[in-house]
Amino acid sequence: MRFSFVAIASAIAATSMVMAAPLRHLAKRDKASDLGILNFALALEHLESEFYTQGLHKFGPDVFNAYHLDNKIRERFVRIGQHESTHVTVLTSVIESMGGTPVPKCTYKFPLDDLETFIAVARALENTGVSAYLGAAAGITSEDLLTAAASIATVEGRHSSFLNEVVGENGAPYPFDTPLTPREVVTIATNFIESCPYDLGVAPFTQLTASIKGDKVETSYEGEVAGRQEWCQFLYNDKVVVSRRQECKLPPTVNGYVYVVITDTATPITLKDESRILAGPALLFRGDH
Repeated sequence: MRFSFVAIASAIAATSMVMAAPLRHLAKRDKASDLGILNFALALEHLESEFYTQGLHKFGPDVFNAYHLDNKIRERFVRIGQHESTHVTVLTSVIESMGGTPVPKCTYKFPLDDLETFIAVARALENTGVSAYLGAAAGITSEDLLTAAASIATVEGRHSSFLNEVVGENGAPYPFDTPLTPREVVTIATNFIESCPYDLGVAPFTQLTASIKGDKVETSYEGEVAGRQEWCQFLYNDKVVVSRRQECKLPPTVNGYVYVVITDTATPITLKDESRILAGPALLFRGDH
């Protein structure tokens, strides 16, 4: 069950009632395994909750108004933050009721220079959450766990849609969303973690720096090998589009989010084989207007 722990682990932006009921059924499964699942979930919920806590403390109604966003918009962010906080409470309670020790918060490094950056990070986290659940579904065999993952994924999709539309882009840019593996999810999450008092249990890939420049993507990562044949692989919709890294040409049908990874093969990567990834994923957005 390679992906099963992500089903709950990436529990980003759902309601407590949706979350709590399926979690009660998890006690029927192996206790040690469930505690690992729930603590990984709690680790990521701590990250999400703290992000909204810090951001909304810094950016009050006046700041939102200065960006021509009224208080109703800010209240939507407040509600999302409340969902994250409730998830922390629910997960902590369930872990303690099973005799486990809940993981503490990490030390985070959120880019909160301005409201525009705050919203951009929120979009990245919420869109990634949808992808995490889709990747998880491929390996879930427990009906209760699959139900829990699906009930959270639908709410996460609504949150990401709202955040996409706040910046004037299509709330649902594609007919399909893109699944990510556990390591790919952790690679993105660790961008915001400075240090942790415990091992997250999943090693991230090498971080990839990427930016869109016209119809191409500029990339760099630590430890690059000069002269090696490498490819950019773009993950979006139901597609994996491959381009030589020297060109790294953005597919013309990208009109919203897109993940890019660097590989040492032109063979499209799958959920079952990510061994050829050299760096990434990095999450990028290209508007459709």
